[in-house]
Amino acid sequence: MDGIFDIPQCKYDYKHVCPICLDELGSDPNVLRSLSCNCVHIFHQKCIQKSLESSPRCPTCKSWIKEPQGKSPSGTMCITIIPDKCSGYSEDTIVIQYQIYSGYQKLYHSNPYAYHDGKDVKAYLPNNDNGKKLLKRLKYAFEHGLTFTVGTSMTTGLHNQCTWASIHHKTSLTGGTANHGYPDESYFLNCNEELDGLGVPPANDIRL
Repeated sequence: MDGIFDIPQCKYDYKHVCPICLDELGSDPNVLRSLSCNCVHIFHQKCIQKSLESSPRCPTCKSWIKEPQGKSPSGTMCITIIPDKCSGYSEDTIVIQYQIYSGYQKLYHSNPYAYHDGKDVKAYLPNNDNGKKLLKRLKYAFEHGLTFTVGTSMTTGLHNQCTWASIHHKTSLTGGTANHGYPDESYFLNCNEELDGLGVPPANDIRL
């Protein structure tokens, strides 16, 4: 698994404990691993592999060890610019058109092999510096399957639906927060914090 390294025997004290299971590391370096985050901790191989299967972060320092990967069904993300304005902004508007295909759930979904409906939805960003930077991060999130998932619709209560995962989008140019629209002074801050929590890199670090 990427980001996990072998441990030379001279580099650790076998009496130290694994931070995950809290048992002694033991005297066999072949079953021990460290992480690419340069964390000083050493782990039992089986412990750290199981930990990284549930979260791509180091369990001690919380650094990201590998790129995040979500559970979105297949689909497309298309970008256009329109002259309409997001309420509170003077610039043109970036339109994100998401189209998620209907299909059958994968093994990593909540109901494997069951049919799920698709989703066709638009989201909006002001075409300014903050909007362009957020767009780069949203593209990264989409390409890594972080934007959508399959579950129960919060709106209709129907099961096996394509739903938003955990990244908030503005689906209206107007109407304020009550209508998932603008104006919303805290939107960029909140959305970027959500992306931070998912392991999406800063916009300046993304090469698309």
